[in-house]
Amino acid sequence: MRRSVPQKALDFVTFPLRAVMPFRAGERERWGLTSRASERLEYAAGETVGYTLDIGCGPKNRLVNEYLGGNGFGIDVFDYDGSLGPDQVFEDLTSFPFRDASFDSATLVATLHHIPRSQRDAELKEVYRVIRPGGNVVLTQALPLAEILIHKITRVHARLFGKHYDIDLLREMHEEEEDHVTDEEIVERLARAGFRDIEKKPFLTQWGVNRAFVGWKR
Repeated sequence: MRRSVPQKALDFVTFPLRAVMPFRAGERERWGLTSRASERLEYAAGETVGYTLDIGCGPKNRLVNEYLGGNGFGIDVFDYDGSLGPDQVFEDLTSFPFRDASFDSATLVATLHHIPRSQRDAELKEVYRVIRPGGNVVLTQALPLAEILIHKITRVHARLFGKHYDIDLLREMHEEEEDHVTDEEIVERLARAGFRDIEKKPFLTQWGVNRAFVGWKR
């Protein structure tokens, strides 16, 4: 599901429009323009280094199935559309049912702010535990102001057009979930979990508004 160079150029030029367009959950593109969610998955997939655990995989486990060729395993706290197996849904993601060093990479695509604040360190330590030495974690997060605006826009779309425009409305949200996480918190929490050489990589076709934070298990 990789974009062509002309498609990336078009997505770059039209980013202000795409930033406010009402994409349904799981919608790859509209009017020939790539959805923001699909873009995030493509960037995250490009940073992985092997068999990947996708945390907060969402409907249809798209990162693993569409961008990694099945080379991974997706988990989430809720099965939004009945597409996940019973072994993929866990209410508590602070304790993974996987052996140590089971994965080469772990991804959290637009997920950290949905993890209750008091559970974030515990979950990231579990991420560290299940990654092999030499593997990495890939965490995507937009700029705080952008996250706040995007969530407000998405909620407006959901009220106007239906909950499928904001799938988080389909589940019971935790009171400690937030609309954004600061860069400082991301880096500090990754470092506390044990990750090293943490790097922030802006998404070019989203004008740097969205970024991937990549840390390594040495």
